[in-house]
Amino acid sequence: MIKFFLTSFLTIGISLSSFAQWQQHIDYQMDIQMDVKTFQYKGRQVALYENHSPDTLRTVFYHLYLNAFQPGSQMDKNMQQVSDMPARFMHNAGTEAEPKYISKLSMLKDSEQGFIRLQSLTQNGKAASYKVIGTILQVTLPEPILPHGKATLTMDYTAQIPNIGVRMGRNSSDGVALSLSQWYPRICVYDTQGWHPYQYIFGEFYGDWANFDVKITLDKNYLVAGTGTLQNPEQIGFGYNNLKEVKTRQKTRTWHFKAEKVIDFSWAADPAYQHDIVKTKRGVELHFFYKNFPENWKKLQQIMPEVLDFYEAKVGKYPWSHYSFIQAGQGAMEYAMCTFIEGGKDPEALIKTACHELAHTWFQHIFAIDEQQYPWFDEGFTCFLQLWADAEVVKKEPVANFSEFRHKAFLKYVSENQEEDPSIRADFFERSRSYFSTAYAKGTMFASHLDYIIGRKAMERTFKRFYKEYAFSHPTPENFVRCAEKESGMQLFWFLKEFMHTTHHIGYCIEKVEAKGEKTLVTLTKKGRIPMPLDLIVIPNGQKPFSLYIPTDLTFGEKPNPFINMERIVLPIWNWVENTYQFELNLPFTQVRNISIDPQEFMADPNPECHNY
Repeated sequence: MIKFFLTSFLTIGISLSSFAQWQQHIDYQMDIQMDVKTFQYKGRQVALYENHSPDTLRTVFYHLYLNAFQPGSQMDKNMQQVSDMPARFMHNAGTEAEPKYISKLSMLKDSEQGFIRLQSLTQNGKAASYKVIGTILQVTLPEPILPHGKATLTMDYTAQIPNIGVRMGRNSSDGVALSLSQWYPRICVYDTQGWHPYQYIFGEFYGDWANFDVKITLDKNYLVAGTGTLQNPEQIGFGYNNLKEVKTRQKTRTWHFKAEKVIDFSWAADPAYQHDIVKTKRGVELHFFYKNFPENWKKLQQIMPEVLDFYEAKVGKYPWSHYSFIQAGQGAMEYAMCTFIEGGKDPEALIKTACHELAHTWFQHIFAIDEQQYPWFDEGFTCFLQLWADAEVVKKEPVANFSEFRHKAFLKYVSENQEEDPSIRADFFERSRSYFSTAYAKGTMFASHLDYIIGRKAMERTFKRFYKEYAFSHPTPENFVRCAEKESGMQLFWFLKEFMHTTHHIGYCIEKVEAKGEKTLVTLTKKGRIPMPLDLIVIPNGQKPFSLYIPTDLTFGEKPNPFINMERIVLPIWNWVENTYQFELNLPFTQVRNISIDPQEFMADPNPECHNY
């Protein structure tokens, strides 16, 4: 009886574990007829949806992102409400003396707006009822999709590319004709938390992995770049650059792309694109599509193969055959197997942006983080990787502190009393600056502080373990922290909760240094709510400097000595509830020249001026 119970329990455990790891899957087939003069296209989409969940699905949700680019949309209203919306999205409808800013979306004419309009929608040949709510299509299925069942969802639609775009659109500032991202009806994610029908308010995403088979028909003079592998190069022109040498009497060409296990499909097109290819050491092809600033794009080609090699070494293998850097869109944004980048006037900025967007490939496309719930996890760790590559690959120098400039920007933001709870969903921040300071600055600081707490070697092992255990599985910050615990031997969830679920801060001070007989008594105080283990450097007169390490009781462990050429003394634990800590130096007071807390300036302390004696 006991044996039977244990066997049944283990079987249930395995079953529950498998349920916890399931991921939905979609096979998209698309046929797009693009009119480059009207910026409208007709689309036929067939989606084979596989329900790998243990749930019966009676409803399916789609994203209709282009509907956001209309007067009165939720994106339009949000732009009006956010007090510090970036100027490029706003128009002054008043005067210089009495400005009145309105969203540029509110001014779009019918021919300038974006939209996706359905003509038909069926499930396995049966008509499905649906309703459009902003940028979400809610579909009531004529037949439920059973657990581990499949359904074929077929739709016909028309769409229009907006004249203004958030990262996409027509006729970009660089003169690129078509920048197509978030352009097709995309099935929302269904995971262990249910459906995620996020309205498109500003621009964070979450997607399931899918296979894409996409045919794009448009003016024969246009070159198309984007996600996937071109299936018909002999019809288009070998290597793209021979495009015009392929003679045809037709006015259009059809570009046929396929991509496997990606979360999205994006493309751009322009008749003046130049196209170059370089390879990494492992043979991954890097494609570059651009129409101006060629000297800067040539510089980019020299560095990016080494950057991709670096990311593979630090995190894990890039799983596709190629990646494209495409001059397109507005600003810069990572997409599946490609990046849209605006501009190129400044070669250093172009390289930094390209490093950042390529790093997103891991956290946004291999791990596919839910950016709405955890924008800081995606952006922060991407910034961490970018800064790492910028130092060791671009500048060829070792890096100690990954986020010094992020500290300064974030602490200025904190000093202005504008900090918002970092656990807020991306679209729900009251101020644009609050979002960017949290997602980019504080997210980077979380990664760099974790690196400080556990040590660089453990951090490197953590990245690799996280890739091995969680690639293609929508992991959470808790999953990363658990990997860090396994690699460091420390307890770390307290730090995740304190740093990214509160507005608490770090604060330490050298309060007093005084003589105590032939020794020196040092008194430290904790002025912030977040406890931290501490590194200190002591510089005596006439002797070698040495380091001190004060563990916190919360980690139940200690990191290796980060100062490899310096003796380290490990002091007793500092319990987090105690605000004062004292220790003795086996030096006369007169022999102590300098003591410093956090000499590498890892910690985001609002008052670092009292770190030194």
